[in-house]
Amino acid sequence: MNFLARKVLNVCEAVPYGVSYAWLNDKIRSPEPLNEEAIWQEITGPLPAAVQFVRDHWPLRPLRWALLSAKMKQDHLLGIAEHYDVSNEFYELFLDKKYMFYTCADFHRPDETIEEAQQNKADFILKLIDPQPGEKILELGCGWGAMLKRLYEHTGEKENLHGITLSQEQVTYNEQHNGFNVSFDNFITRDYQPNEYDVIYSIGSFEHVRPNEIESLSKKLFDALKPGGRAVHHFFCRVPPKLFATAICSQIYFPGSIGSTYNEWLHAFEGAGFRISHRSIHDYRPTLRAWFDNLVANRERALQLVDVQTYNRYVTFFPSSYRYFDDGNGMLVRWVMHKPG
Repeated sequence: MNFLARKVLNVCEAVPYGVSYAWLNDKIRSPEPLNEEAIWQEITGPLPAAVQFVRDHWPLRPLRWALLSAKMKQDHLLGIAEHYDVSNEFYELFLDKKYMFYTCADFHRPDETIEEAQQNKADFILKLIDPQPGEKILELGCGWGAMLKRLYEHTGEKENLHGITLSQEQVTYNEQHNGFNVSFDNFITRDYQPNEYDVIYSIGSFEHVRPNEIESLSKKLFDALKPGGRAVHHFFCRVPPKLFATAICSQIYFPGSIGSTYNEWLHAFEGAGFRISHRSIHDYRPTLRAWFDNLVANRERALQLVDVQTYNRYVTFFPSSYRYFDDGNGMLVRWVMHKPG
Protein backbone atom coordinates (compact mmCIF):
# COMPACT_ATOMS: atom_id res chain seq x y z
CA MET A 1 0.00 0.00 0.00
CA ASN A 2 1.54 3.33 -1.05
CA PHE A 3 1.77 6.42 1.15
CA LEU A 4 -1.23 8.22 -0.37
CA ALA A 5 -3.48 5.17 -0.07
CA ARG A 6 -2.49 4.78 3.58
CA LYS A 7 -3.40 8.39 4.34
CA VAL A 8 -6.76 8.16 2.57
CA LEU A 9 -7.55 5.00 4.50
CA ASN A 10 -6.42 6.72 7.69
CA VAL A 11 -9.01 9.48 7.24
CA CYS A 12 -11.72 6.99 6.30
CA GLU A 13 -11.10 5.07 9.53
CA ALA A 14 -10.78 8.13 11.76
CA VAL A 15 -14.28 9.41 10.96
CA PRO A 16 -16.24 6.38 12.25
CA TYR A 17 -13.71 4.73 14.59
CA GLY A 18 -11.77 7.65 16.08
CA VAL A 19 -8.28 9.09 15.79
CA SER A 20 -6.57 6.50 18.00
CA TYR A 21 -7.92 3.58 15.97
CA ALA A 22 -6.90 5.19 12.68
CA TRP A 23 -3.47 6.27 13.95
CA LEU A 24 -2.61 2.81 15.28
CA ASN A 25 -3.68 1.11 12.07
CA ASP A 26 -1.62 3.56 10.04
CA LYS A 27 1.46 2.74 12.11
CA ILE A 28 0.83 -0.99 11.75
CA ARG A 29 0.55 -0.67 7.96
CA SER A 30 3.99 0.92 7.70
CA PRO A 31 6.06 -0.95 5.10
CA GLU A 32 9.04 -0.76 7.45
CA PRO A 33 9.45 -1.99 11.04
CA LEU A 34 8.58 0.78 13.46
CA ASN A 35 11.09 2.57 15.65
CA GLU A 36 10.17 0.64 18.76
CA GLU A 37 11.23 2.98 21.55
CA ALA A 38 9.81 5.99 19.72
CA ILE A 39 6.44 4.28 19.28
CA TRP A 40 6.41 3.26 22.96
CA GLN A 41 6.90 6.90 23.98
CA GLU A 42 4.32 8.16 21.49
CA ILE A 43 1.64 5.76 22.70
CA THR A 44 2.26 5.91 26.45
CA GLY A 45 3.30 9.56 26.73
CA PRO A 46 1.17 12.71 27.19
CA LEU A 47 -0.76 14.07 24.21
CA PRO A 48 -1.51 17.68 23.22
CA ALA A 49 -4.70 18.85 24.91
CA ALA A 50 -6.69 19.13 21.67
CA VAL A 51 -5.68 15.65 20.54
CA GLN A 52 -6.50 14.22 23.95
CA PHE A 53 -9.94 15.82 23.85
CA VAL A 54 -10.78 14.35 20.45
CA ARG A 55 -9.34 10.98 21.49
CA ASP A 56 -11.54 10.92 24.59
CA HIS A 57 -14.80 12.02 22.94
CA TRP A 58 -14.90 10.54 19.42
CA PRO A 59 -16.64 8.41 18.39
CA LEU A 60 -19.68 9.57 20.35
CA ARG A 61 -21.05 7.06 22.87
CA PRO A 62 -24.08 5.81 20.82
CA LEU A 63 -21.81 5.28 17.82
CA ARG A 64 -19.27 3.34 19.93
CA TRP A 65 -21.84 0.71 20.87
CA ALA A 66 -23.18 0.52 17.32
CA LEU A 67 -19.69 -0.14 15.93
CA LEU A 68 -18.83 -2.68 18.60
CA SER A 69 -22.18 -4.44 18.39
CA ALA A 70 -21.53 -5.19 14.74
CA LYS A 71 -18.14 -6.67 15.55
CA MET A 72 -19.52 -8.73 18.45
CA LYS A 73 -21.58 -10.77 15.98
CA GLN A 74 -18.57 -12.57 14.53
CA ASP A 75 -17.51 -16.04 15.63
CA HIS A 76 -15.12 -16.07 18.61
CA LEU A 77 -12.82 -18.35 16.64
CA LEU A 78 -11.95 -15.64 14.11
CA GLY A 79 -10.58 -13.22 16.69
CA ILE A 80 -8.75 -15.86 18.71
CA ALA A 81 -7.12 -17.36 15.63
CA GLU A 82 -6.04 -13.94 14.35
CA HIS A 83 -4.20 -13.11 17.57
CA TYR A 84 -2.92 -16.47 18.81
CA ASP A 85 -2.35 -18.52 15.67
CA VAL A 86 0.52 -16.36 14.46
CA SER A 87 3.36 -18.76 15.26
CA ASN A 88 4.31 -20.62 18.42
CA GLU A 89 7.95 -19.77 17.79
CA PHE A 90 7.08 -16.08 17.50
CA TYR A 91 5.53 -16.11 20.98
CA GLU A 92 8.56 -17.95 22.33
CA LEU A 93 10.63 -14.88 21.48
CA PHE A 94 9.08 -12.73 24.20
CA LEU A 95 7.28 -14.99 26.69
CA ASP A 96 9.01 -16.65 29.65
CA LYS A 97 10.97 -19.76 28.70
CA LYS A 98 9.75 -22.18 31.36
CA TYR A 99 5.97 -21.86 31.17
CA MET A 100 5.08 -19.56 28.23
CA PHE A 101 2.54 -17.55 30.21
CA TYR A 102 0.80 -14.94 28.05
CA THR A 103 -0.80 -13.31 31.09
CA CYS A 104 0.14 -10.79 33.77
CA ALA A 105 3.16 -11.75 35.89
CA ASP A 106 3.92 -10.75 39.49
CA PHE A 107 7.01 -8.55 39.70
CA HIS A 108 8.02 -8.30 43.35
CA ARG A 109 11.11 -6.23 42.52
CA PRO A 110 11.96 -3.97 39.55
CA ASP A 111 15.05 -6.04 38.70
CA GLU A 112 13.23 -9.38 38.41
CA THR A 113 13.19 -11.15 35.05
CA ILE A 114 10.01 -12.20 33.29
CA GLU A 115 10.91 -15.80 34.20
CA GLU A 116 11.07 -14.95 37.91
CA ALA A 117 7.89 -12.87 37.79
CA GLN A 118 5.91 -15.59 36.02
CA GLN A 119 7.12 -18.13 38.56
CA ASN A 120 5.83 -15.78 41.27
CA LYS A 121 2.45 -15.63 39.54
CA ALA A 122 2.28 -19.40 39.01
CA ASP A 123 3.01 -20.01 42.69
CA PHE A 124 0.43 -17.42 43.76
CA ILE A 125 -2.33 -18.94 41.63
CA LEU A 126 -1.33 -22.45 42.71
CA LYS A 127 -2.09 -21.42 46.30
CA LEU A 128 -5.43 -19.99 45.21
CA ILE A 129 -6.38 -23.19 43.37
CA ASP A 130 -5.11 -25.35 46.25
CA PRO A 131 -5.32 -28.63 44.29
CA GLN A 132 -6.03 -31.77 46.29
CA PRO A 133 -5.18 -35.39 45.34
CA GLY A 134 -7.61 -36.87 42.84
CA GLU A 135 -9.41 -33.62 42.03
CA LYS A 136 -10.61 -33.11 38.46
CA ILE A 137 -9.45 -29.69 37.29
CA LEU A 138 -10.39 -27.70 34.17
CA GLU A 139 -8.64 -24.63 32.74
CA LEU A 140 -10.64 -22.34 30.46
CA GLY A 141 -8.44 -20.89 27.71
CA CYS A 142 -5.35 -22.86 28.69
CA GLY A 143 -2.93 -21.30 26.19
CA TRP A 144 0.31 -23.22 25.82
CA GLY A 145 -0.37 -25.15 29.02
CA ALA A 146 1.56 -22.85 31.36
CA MET A 147 -0.54 -23.25 34.51
CA LEU A 148 -1.28 -26.89 33.74
CA LYS A 149 2.50 -27.43 33.89
CA ARG A 150 2.67 -25.79 37.33
CA LEU A 151 -0.22 -27.89 38.59
CA TYR A 152 1.40 -31.05 37.26
CA GLU A 153 4.67 -30.14 39.01
CA HIS A 154 2.70 -29.94 42.24
CA THR A 155 0.25 -32.85 41.92
CA GLY A 156 1.99 -35.29 39.56
CA GLU A 157 -1.51 -36.21 38.29
CA LYS A 158 -1.66 -35.36 34.61
CA GLU A 159 -4.78 -37.45 33.93
CA ASN A 160 -6.94 -35.14 36.08
CA LEU A 161 -5.82 -31.93 34.35
CA HIS A 162 -7.95 -30.69 31.45
CA GLY A 163 -7.76 -27.61 29.26
CA ILE A 164 -9.79 -25.86 26.57
CA THR A 165 -8.50 -23.51 23.86
CA LEU A 166 -9.76 -22.02 20.59
CA SER A 167 -6.25 -21.79 19.15
CA GLN A 168 -5.19 -24.68 16.94
CA GLU A 169 -1.56 -23.64 17.36
CA GLN A 170 -1.91 -24.05 21.13
CA VAL A 171 -3.57 -27.45 20.78
CA THR A 172 -0.67 -28.59 18.61
CA TYR A 173 1.89 -27.19 21.06
CA ASN A 174 0.28 -29.01 23.99
CA GLU A 175 0.20 -32.27 22.04
CA GLN A 176 3.87 -31.97 21.08
CA HIS A 177 5.30 -30.69 24.36
CA ASN A 178 2.98 -31.36 27.29
CA GLY A 179 0.63 -34.28 26.72
CA PHE A 180 -2.21 -32.64 28.64
CA ASN A 181 -5.90 -33.32 27.97
CA VAL A 182 -6.43 -30.19 25.87
CA SER A 183 -9.44 -29.90 23.59
CA PHE A 184 -10.19 -27.47 20.77
CA ASP A 185 -13.45 -25.88 21.88
CA ASN A 186 -15.15 -22.63 22.84
CA PHE A 187 -15.45 -22.57 26.63
CA ILE A 188 -18.08 -19.82 26.38
CA THR A 189 -20.59 -21.66 24.20
CA ARG A 190 -19.88 -25.32 24.96
CA ASP A 191 -22.08 -27.47 27.18
CA TYR A 192 -20.79 -28.80 30.51
CA GLN A 193 -21.82 -31.87 32.43
CA PRO A 194 -23.33 -31.02 35.83
CA ASN A 195 -21.18 -31.54 38.93
CA GLU A 196 -18.21 -32.66 36.81
CA TYR A 197 -15.23 -30.68 38.15
CA ASP A 198 -13.72 -29.99 41.54
CA VAL A 199 -11.94 -26.87 40.26
CA ILE A 200 -12.50 -24.64 37.24
CA TYR A 201 -10.03 -21.82 36.69
CA SER A 202 -9.00 -19.33 34.03
CA ILE A 203 -6.00 -17.06 33.54
CA GLY A 204 -6.50 -14.29 31.02
CA SER A 205 -9.38 -15.79 29.05
CA PHE A 206 -12.43 -14.01 30.49
CA GLU A 207 -11.35 -10.93 28.54
CA HIS A 208 -12.83 -12.66 25.48
CA VAL A 209 -16.25 -13.11 27.07
CA ARG A 210 -18.67 -10.52 25.71
CA PRO A 211 -20.94 -8.59 28.09
CA ASN A 212 -24.05 -10.41 26.88
CA GLU A 213 -22.39 -13.78 27.57
CA ILE A 214 -21.14 -13.44 31.14
CA GLU A 215 -24.42 -14.25 32.90
CA SER A 216 -25.05 -17.50 31.02
CA LEU A 217 -21.38 -18.54 31.32
CA SER A 218 -21.34 -17.91 35.07
CA LYS A 219 -24.39 -20.13 35.51
CA LYS A 220 -22.92 -22.91 33.36
CA LEU A 221 -19.66 -22.90 35.31
CA PHE A 222 -21.51 -22.92 38.62
CA ASP A 223 -23.50 -25.96 37.53
CA ALA A 224 -20.38 -27.72 36.20
CA LEU A 225 -18.69 -27.60 39.61
CA LYS A 226 -19.29 -30.26 42.21
CA PRO A 227 -20.88 -29.06 45.47
CA GLY A 228 -18.07 -27.45 47.44
CA GLY A 229 -16.09 -26.90 44.23
CA ARG A 230 -13.87 -23.91 43.60
CA ALA A 231 -13.52 -21.38 40.78
CA VAL A 232 -10.36 -19.28 40.42
CA HIS A 233 -10.25 -16.53 37.81
CA HIS A 234 -7.46 -14.12 36.82
CA PHE A 235 -8.59 -11.51 34.29
CA PHE A 236 -8.67 -7.82 33.56
CA CYS A 237 -11.90 -5.86 33.39
CA ARG A 238 -13.08 -2.39 32.52
CA VAL A 239 -13.21 0.19 35.30
CA PRO A 240 -15.40 2.98 33.82
CA PRO A 241 -19.08 1.99 33.82
CA LYS A 242 -19.57 3.69 30.45
CA LEU A 243 -17.68 2.62 27.35
CA PHE A 244 -14.75 4.98 26.74
CA ALA A 245 -13.96 6.19 23.21
CA THR A 246 -10.69 4.33 22.72
CA ALA A 247 -12.27 0.96 23.58
CA ILE A 248 -12.85 0.49 19.86
CA CYS A 249 -9.05 0.10 19.48
CA SER A 250 -9.32 -3.33 21.07
CA GLN A 251 -10.73 -4.57 17.77
CA ILE A 252 -7.33 -4.09 16.13
CA TYR A 253 -5.80 -6.72 18.38
CA PHE A 254 -8.72 -8.90 19.53
CA PRO A 255 -11.48 -8.68 16.91
CA GLY A 256 -14.85 -9.63 18.34
CA SER A 257 -13.87 -9.20 22.01
CA ILE A 258 -14.67 -6.38 24.41
CA GLY A 259 -14.13 -6.36 28.15
CA SER A 260 -16.93 -6.19 30.70
CA THR A 261 -16.86 -4.08 33.84
CA TYR A 262 -15.88 -5.21 37.31
CA ASN A 263 -19.45 -4.80 38.54
CA GLU A 264 -20.90 -6.76 35.62
CA TRP A 265 -18.70 -9.72 36.51
CA LEU A 266 -19.46 -9.38 40.21
CA HIS A 267 -23.22 -9.41 39.65
CA ALA A 268 -22.97 -12.36 37.25
CA PHE A 269 -20.91 -14.50 39.63
CA GLU A 270 -23.01 -13.73 42.67
CA GLY A 271 -26.21 -14.12 40.67
CA ALA A 272 -25.11 -17.61 39.63
CA GLY A 273 -24.73 -18.58 43.29
CA PHE A 274 -20.98 -18.25 43.86
CA ARG A 275 -19.58 -17.11 47.18
CA ILE A 276 -16.46 -14.99 46.70
CA SER A 277 -13.69 -15.63 49.23
CA HIS A 278 -10.72 -13.79 47.68
CA ARG A 279 -10.31 -10.65 45.59
CA SER A 280 -7.01 -9.00 44.75
CA ILE A 281 -5.77 -6.40 42.24
CA HIS A 282 -2.46 -6.69 40.35
CA ASP A 283 -0.35 -4.49 38.07
CA TYR A 284 -0.10 -5.62 34.44
CA ARG A 285 2.21 -2.81 33.27
CA PRO A 286 5.64 -4.31 34.15
CA THR A 287 4.74 -7.50 32.26
CA LEU A 288 3.77 -5.58 29.14
CA ARG A 289 7.05 -3.67 29.17
CA ALA A 290 9.03 -6.90 29.66
CA TRP A 291 7.32 -8.57 26.69
CA PHE A 292 7.93 -5.48 24.57
CA ASP A 293 11.63 -5.42 25.46
CA ASN A 294 12.00 -9.15 24.72
CA LEU A 295 10.32 -8.78 21.33
CA VAL A 296 12.52 -5.82 20.40
CA ALA A 297 15.63 -7.72 21.50
CA ASN A 298 14.60 -10.51 19.11
CA ARG A 299 13.54 -8.25 16.26
CA GLU A 300 15.64 -9.93 13.58
CA ARG A 301 14.26 -13.39 14.28
CA ALA A 302 10.72 -12.05 14.67
CA LEU A 303 10.85 -10.56 11.17
CA GLN A 304 11.96 -13.92 9.82
CA LEU A 305 8.88 -15.55 11.35
CA VAL A 306 6.19 -12.95 10.60
CA ASP A 307 5.64 -10.11 8.14
CA VAL A 308 6.34 -6.47 8.96
CA GLN A 309 2.70 -5.61 9.62
CA THR A 310 2.34 -8.44 12.15
CA TYR A 311 5.52 -7.32 13.90
CA ASN A 312 4.27 -3.73 13.98
CA ARG A 313 0.93 -4.87 15.39
CA TYR A 314 2.62 -6.36 18.44
CA VAL A 315 5.01 -3.42 18.78
CA THR A 316 1.95 -1.18 19.11
CA PHE A 317 -0.12 -3.69 21.10
CA PHE A 318 2.11 -3.77 24.19
CA PRO A 319 2.32 0.02 24.73
CA SER A 320 -1.39 0.42 23.87
CA SER A 321 -2.26 -2.12 26.54
CA TYR A 322 0.13 -0.39 28.96
CA ARG A 323 -1.73 2.88 28.40
CA TYR A 324 -5.08 1.16 28.93
CA PHE A 325 -4.02 0.30 32.48
CA ASP A 326 -2.03 3.49 33.06
CA ASP A 327 -5.10 5.60 32.22
CA GLY A 328 -7.14 3.66 34.77
CA ASN A 329 -9.47 2.16 32.17
CA GLY A 330 -8.74 -1.42 33.22
CA MET A 331 -7.52 -3.43 36.19
CA LEU A 332 -6.23 -6.96 36.65
CA VAL A 333 -8.09 -8.96 39.30
CA ARG A 334 -7.92 -12.44 40.81
CA TRP A 335 -10.99 -13.99 42.40
CA VAL A 336 -11.58 -17.21 44.27
CA MET A 337 -15.18 -18.40 44.48
CA HIS A 338 -16.93 -21.41 45.96
CA LYS A 339 -20.04 -23.36 45.13
CA PRO A 340 -21.83 -24.08 48.40
CA GLY A 341 -21.59 -27.73 49.42
